[in-house]
Amino acid sequence: MSLRSILLASACLVAAGALAPASAANFDGVFGADYSHLDANGGGGSANAWGLTGSGVFGFSQDWAGEVDGGYQHVSQGVGSVWNIDGSVMYRGGWGRVGGVVGYNSADNTDINVTNYGGFVDFYASHAFTVSVKAGGFNASHNTDGDYVGAQVAGYVMPDFAITGGYDYTHLQHAGNENDWSVGGEWLVSETTPVSVYASYTNSKISGGGPTINVWTVGVHYYVDSGPATLVDRQRAGAATYGTSFGPTLLKF
Repeated sequence: MSLRSILLASACLVAAGALAPASAANFDGVFGADYSHLDANGGGGSANAWGLTGSGVFGFSQDWAGEVDGGYQHVSQGVGSVWNIDGSVMYRGGWGRVGGVVGYNSADNTDINVTNYGGFVDFYASHAFTVSVKAGGFNASHNTDGDYVGAQVAGYVMPDFAITGGYDYTHLQHAGNENDWSVGGEWLVSETTPVSVYASYTNSKISGGGPTINVWTVGVHYYVDSGPATLVDRQRAGAATYGTSFGPTLLKF
């Protein structure tokens, strides 16, 4: 089965959960659209990227859930179109959630395919702070394997406004390391209208004489849940998007 077929099937699965009654499907989801500008220091070039994402969480029981994530991004230079899909299983409690994830990434203009695997933890330090960590490894084409680790703190200045800061490290065998520092913010328009807007900035430093890549992103999220609810409640009951995500800047530029 092709990657596009897998993504289409996953999108249909997520959409089916979104259209079903929340109480019956025990479903939470988030869909997004974004625009990014990537710029490499030292004359390394620049690119624009447009993307679509979708995530759906299906509750198996009061404590256990499964998640499916899919995404598409078109980059104006370099790799062209990038596709990704991942699946995870997680345990959810009042203190937070913990889970494992397996994903697949592919770029149309290259013959690079990446399978990633790992685990994540979201800890609800208080109603105003969520601390997230993730770690894992990946197998890529041309024996470019490696591992990754990351941490993020989300601070809810208001129940409907979040500021995030994070650090991600990726080691690529025979290709050096990538260090990413990120900061961002998200605002839920209203608790009865499940639409939010967000913006972020990431500084990616590639070791071994590689470039420093700056990534500016703006986007919109649409939450699918039983609402009305605050942003903090939607994010904690919904998809574990930071923990399940994988995608070093090097794979997109």
